[in-house]
Amino acid sequence: MSKSVKKGANTFANKQLEFSVSKLAMSLDYIFGPNTSKKLDYSVLEFQYSRRTGRLKYIMAKGTQNVLFSFRPNGSIAPTLLGYALLLSKHKLTNISRRPRWSVTVIDGVSGIVSMGKTVFCKHVVYCDDSLRAGQDVAILNEKGELLASGRSIIAGPLIKQFKRGAAVKVREGIQKVASDEP
Repeated sequence: MSKSVKKGANTFANKQLEFSVSKLAMSLDYIFGPNTSKKLDYSVLEFQYSRRTGRLKYIMAKGTQNVLFSFRPNGSIAPTLLGYALLLSKHKLTNISRRPRWSVTVIDGVSGIVSMGKTVFCKHVVYCDDSLRAGQDVAILNEKGELLASGRSIIAGPLIKQFKRGAAVKVREGIQKVASDEP
């Protein structure tokens, strides 16, 4: 009788894993563009579930406690710096105008400030896509294509290009700030 219980538990775990992979794939394709999910290696990902509700909570790098993506209560995804680094590793970032639509490029002169977690202002933005919406999660890059921070856009892409004053992106976490917070 114990064999059937183990078999049933294993089947449940497999279905839960399949569901989690498909949910992650659909969310990535919806938020970051078609075929984004096809560029990822799911064997290096680990899924963590809420103990209380059983819902998918975090996507982590296998064998570490590094969170790559976290699922919000509304079902959307919030990438961390490591999550953006994973997504950006599949893109060629040499040409500024060919960068992902979910990224914002700032001038090299403010790279240090932005990487410390400070707000990005419109006058410092070199490039952002016209399809960028207010409230969208973005990766902040310098002109060389290096990841500086992650954040949330405050205003839409066309307005960021048009305005010469005001905040463009509220930074959630910067590379240097994260590095200085670690023990």
